[in-house]
Amino acid sequence: MKDLERRVWLVTCTALLVFVVYETIKTVLFPNMSVVGSHVITVIVVSVLTFFVSRYALGRYGQALAETQRQTAITKNTNRLLAGVLATMREAVVIVDSQVRVALYNDAAAAMFKLPLTDAGRPRPGTAIDEASAEGLSLPRVQPTAVDPSTGTAGTAETTRTFRLTDVTRDPAINNAFRSVLEKRAPVELQVDVADREHRTFQLNVAPLGERLAVGVFFDISRLERLERVRREFFANLSHELRTPLTAMLACSETLKAGAIDDSANRLRFVETLHKHALRMNALISDISDLSAIESGQIELRLRPVRLRQAVADLVALAESRRTDSDLSFKISIPEKIIVQADKTRLDQILFNLIDNAVKFNRPGGSVNVGAEEKDGLVSITIADTGSGIAAVDLPRIFERLYRGDKSRSRKTEGAGLGLAIVKHLVHAHGGELFVVSELGRGSQFTFTLPIATQAE
Repeated sequence: MKDLERRVWLVTCTALLVFVVYETIKTVLFPNMSVVGSHVITVIVVSVLTFFVSRYALGRYGQALAETQRQTAITKNTNRLLAGVLATMREAVVIVDSQVRVALYNDAAAAMFKLPLTDAGRPRPGTAIDEASAEGLSLPRVQPTAVDPSTGTAGTAETTRTFRLTDVTRDPAINNAFRSVLEKRAPVELQVDVADREHRTFQLNVAPLGERLAVGVFFDISRLERLERVRREFFANLSHELRTPLTAMLACSETLKAGAIDDSANRLRFVETLHKHALRMNALISDISDLSAIESGQIELRLRPVRLRQAVADLVALAESRRTDSDLSFKISIPEKIIVQADKTRLDQILFNLIDNAVKFNRPGGSVNVGAEEKDGLVSITIADTGSGIAAVDLPRIFERLYRGDKSRSRKTEGAGLGLAIVKHLVHAHGGELFVVSELGRGSQFTFTLPIATQAE
């Protein structure tokens, strides 16, 4: 607009100069011209000059107005896109002004800090957010709608309350990060823990925005932290599982080397111990290899119809033969007609792990019940025991590799803690789901689903 003003003034001055030149020439060349004739010609000249000046000014103004409208349309489209991105971001975004007042936030921040959801995406009144446009920033201005509970209709909801950052969060690390950026105008990165119901961990990046604003983005890294914790626990448990048989094998081998190999009464016992722990290590390594192959998708399933009752009966017979010192009772409640579409070898692996766990963690004189039923094109298979059960705090993690809940109880049983992890991945590979219901002192019930074999197959 300033450029337009300068151009119009320049054209006006040029027209005025032309008029002065005209008057000078007219006075010099036509000194005897009548007053009426002189006024008539002057009016005509002034009209012509005014016409050209006005045409030029209006033309320039029209171009400037069209450019302003174009820029406004672009800004509106940009704001709409930014508002959509801001609203759909999983990361919480908070913008504060120089007085550390919350100027703008999105839906994720509203949920994270218990801010009014209806004001998400709306610049807060009384803050410096409105001055951002003057600084060349395109910030979204969304008019969120809220449902009136009395009428059930949607309408624009707005609150005039201004939140300070200290009202939103009492975490000193977050508040200090924003203050540091507002004072030093330098980005800050840090990791913060939010002690909410889920106790989440966030990577907070705060950066200056314009001259008097700061924007903070909260990246939820809780899942990464949990995976890192699981990884650390996995290697810690793995080293323990390997150390136990290795220690026994080293002790036996050193005893034999020290002279026990000539002790005919005990050397066989030492050799049997070596063999037992070697088998345990071999089983552990085999399970880890199988689990890695399954997780990486290197296992190819050979699906074919399998008669479920016969497969379960074979594995139950195997479990009974391996537990000759146990007085457990087994019950199979599976109709003969049920045929599942599965890889026979992997199905046996699933059933064996679940039945073996039901036997190992059962109580003396307990029972193991295996049942199945068809439902919605799937076969639901249930293995229930009357054992000690699983604590509620351990249930979400029992399918993790090498995870053990009750350490004092689980160390008394054989196994490396990989069976349930293998079961979970194999069931998912078949397209099924795996569920568990358990209560301490009342046993556990594992249920998984498999597809039914079609009639043609």
